[in-house]
Amino acid sequence: MEGLGIDTKLLIAQAINFALFFFVFRKFLAKPFMKFLDEEKAGQLEQEKAFSKAKKLEEESSKKEEAILTKGKKDAQEIITDAKESAEKLKEEILAQARTEAEEIKKKAKKQLDIEKEEVYADAKDKVTKLSFIIVQDALKDVLSDDLKKKITERILKNSSRRSSIS
Repeated sequence: MEGLGIDTKLLIAQAINFALFFFVFRKFLAKPFMKFLDEEKAGQLEQEKAFSKAKKLEEESSKKEEAILTKGKKDAQEIITDAKESAEKLKEEILAQARTEAEEIKKKAKKQLDIEKEEVYADAKDKVTKLSFIIVQDALKDVLSDDLKKKITERILKNSSRRSSIS
């Protein structure tokens, strides 16, 4: 092999050096490096699992939050609807009560008006009777005697009392 330019002693020495380098490299560098890479890979897998789990939790919490918001909006809408219905019922009750009270006030006012009308009518009738009596007395004072005046007055009063009982 020397003809080819290969030195066997050098080749054996290089083979031994390569074997020693391979053994040292594998024992002290490759194994710890592979162990480090495996640990990094496992850590990365754990991070991915944790990220996936966190993503699932986030999605679940988003769904729960959305469900809560939807339920809250629905509840709020129901409360608003109930409040509107209650307000409408209360409004109707108040209007009905106001109408009833207005009718009662009208009836009382009409009764009061009728009573006052009757009082005014009776008062006017009494004053007309007295005025008539005074007019007749003044007009006939010189012409009639006292007895005749009394008879006419009695007849007027009698007729006026009959007319008032007829009315």
